[in-house]
Amino acid sequence: MAQVNTLPVTACMVPEGPTATSSAARSAARRGAILLVEDRYDVRQGMAQLLELHGFVVVDAANGEQALGHLATDPRGFALILLDLMMPGPINGCELRKRQLTIPTLAEIPTIVVSATDPDVAGRATLRPDGWVAKPFRFSDLLTIVKQYVTPEASALVTD
Repeated sequence: MAQVNTLPVTACMVPEGPTATSSAARSAARRGAILLVEDRYDVRQGMAQLLELHGFVVVDAANGEQALGHLATDPRGFALILLDLMMPGPINGCELRKRQLTIPTLAEIPTIVVSATDPDVAGRATLRPDGWVAKPFRFSDLLTIVKQYVTPEASALVTD
């Protein structure tokens, strides 16, 4: 049986308060790139390639610092963030999400947590993600969720 890393509730605490948009406004598919934040190169590249084959534009980041750099450069250019929680460095996924929610233009970007880390219910609730995909996952399950939030920019090279 695979071991799942569990974060203590305090590791993912996000400040309380409203986000910039309601969940109803966020659920419509949007145009723009997907910011894929994942520290493992093989996982990041595999996910990016599969999403690109389905017509999505993907910008990837290996850590929270890179992700914040991409978001600072073009905050309105992203339609979705796919976020791993456990990453090395001072800005892990929880810290990135915390910072995202404090900046109105970034708080509007729907965020799907894609992680093997499973905080308890309270820890998960404080992150306020728009969705959660537990690793390991089927790509078809991830694709179904992504299509709820993002409109592909190019014609898909693969058909469903």
